[in-house]
Amino acid sequence: MIERVTLIFDAFHSAGETLTLGGVALRAGLPYSTTHRILESLIRLEWVNQTPLGYALGRRGLRFRSAAADYSALRGTAAPHLHALHLKTGTPVFLTVLDGVDELVLDRVGSGRTSAPGFEVGARGALHSTVGGRAMLSVLVPEDVEELIAASQRGGRVDLPPSLPPLHRELHSVRRRGGLAVERAATVPGFGVGAGRVSTASAIVGLAAPVPGAQGAPAAVSLCARPTIPIREWCIPLLVQAARRISSEAAGHAPETRPSVRATA
Repeated sequence: MIERVTLIFDAFHSAGETLTLGGVALRAGLPYSTTHRILESLIRLEWVNQTPLGYALGRRGLRFRSAAADYSALRGTAAPHLHALHLKTGTPVFLTVLDGVDELVLDRVGSGRTSAPGFEVGARGALHSTVGGRAMLSVLVPEDVEELIAASQRGGRVDLPPSLPPLHRELHSVRRRGGLAVERAATVPGFGVGAGRVSTASAIVGLAAPVPGAQGAPAAVSLCARPTIPIREWCIPLLVQAARRISSEAAGHAPETRPSVRATA
């Protein structure tokens, strides 16, 4: 019995991951009936929660899973740069990291101008659906991107991109801009919330630059705003500079002083 419970806990690769019954059973290698019976017991004891989307780790389970990844060093390195960026731009600044198959929000500085729901510290979301997620995906090779999407699908996630070709085209554009992901108020329907190809005439509501190799996983620094108070293009070099300084300091190198952007937004 203990072995089966362990298999079920190991099925959750990250603290905020939600899985269907089939996803848990598949990863644990157990029959559906056995998985369901054990999950029901774990729910009663608050090790697992049941949500409209499936199963997730509960209050007790999170105590153990949350210790798996400690991002305190990255947060400490990034903090002064996030605050400085917020003061210079007047826009909410976010630090996110690729955790398992999710984008995890580590820090937020500033409030009031962002329209992005669920962007509180500790929130998780699909990588393809935000500028920060796409900035992180851009540092991966296409094969790794597809494996991440496939892993999400195997886990029973429902917030997946409708198809991969549009995502690859979007990431190609991000790579051509040196990793700079841009979100505008107007998007073409059909690619996912906030993740479509953009109209050059629309206001910038999101910018993100990657922080490669943060504690072995990509991270990103993002600016998010409402269409009524858009982000100005002069914020781009400030964002890129902050991201590069965080990356350099996290790696123990001297910070760069002259960041460049290969293409404008």
